[in-house]
Amino acid sequence: MPDFKDEIRKRLANERLAPTREAEIVEELSQHLEDQYGQAMNRGATEAEAYDAVLAELSGSDLLGPRLRQVERRVAHEPLAMGAETEANLLSDLWQDLRYGARMLLKNPGFTTVAIIALALGIGANSAIFSVVNTVLLRPLPYKNPDRLVMVWEENSKQGFPHDTPSPANFMD
Repeated sequence: MPDFKDEIRKRLANERLAPTREAEIVEELSQHLEDQYGQAMNRGATEAEAYDAVLAELSGSDLLGPRLRQVERRVAHEPLAMGAETEANLLSDLWQDLRYGARMLLKNPGFTTVAIIALALGIGANSAIFSVVNTVLLRPLPYKNPDRLVMVWEENSKQGFPHDTPSPANFMD
């Protein structure tokens, strides 16, 4: 798939936008153009025809000219300061991020499937390991005075066992 970002940057050069705002516009427009290119390819157009149709749409529209200047005048450019956002801005930003994330996940169903499977396996493995560790290591043993439990070993180095469990008769002795 062609990269439309350079073409958009060339057409935005005369607009004198702030670098962060320009990057936002380039990202959004390139996403739109990639979607249009994919739709043209799905309709049966060749790569060259789809590319030309997308560039013709970009040239024919007034998105990068007067319409952009009109929108940019209406956008309030507030300086970003840590902790200065209001609750309304936080919620609208969260909603925008969730919509963007959903769009990206829907655009790449293979990646989405792999991500969901990886998350499910990670959460399941984490739960299983915690259950075992909690049962074996963290909870006290179900005996009275578990700190006084001992293990009896028998030394049998002649047969190659430095620590061996004793036979019942030796244990009773």
